[in-house]
Amino acid sequence: MRVGIYDDLAEDEGKTEQELQAELEEREAQEKAILLEMLGDLPSADAKPPENVLFICKLNPITEEGDLERIFSRFGKINSVSIVKDPKTGQSLQYGFIEYDNKGDCEKAFQKMDNVLLDDRRIHVDFSQSVAKRRKWLRK
Repeated sequence: MRVGIYDDLAEDEGKTEQELQAELEEREAQEKAILLEMLGDLPSADAKPPENVLFICKLNPITEEGDLERIFSRFGKINSVSIVKDPKTGQSLQYGFIEYDNKGDCEKAFQKMDNVLLDDRRIHVDFSQSVAKRRKWLRK
């Protein structure tokens, strides 16, 4: 680890190894976000992914958006469902996104649907880490 001219060496005194590691990871994440903003990949270094969107992967290629909407709508109102497809072939890339009307419904779906068998595939559900949709909203 290198020490820069402006680094304050005394600010680390009294911190545990875990606190120092967490602080280092936070700084690295912020630096990466700034770089992505400079490259035009993020609208803002402070952009956060929406809290009401789920990422679903390991889908069966035969699973369609309507199937996901029917299954996931039992947790609350869904604003949109999209399965990502190959632009040339139109084939499913076996992952997609579900946007709920509110965060609470999204959290319930996450808790209940991760690792569930759907069309003979054990799907994985997580909160979306993408800000791509948010970037589109900011352009409007």
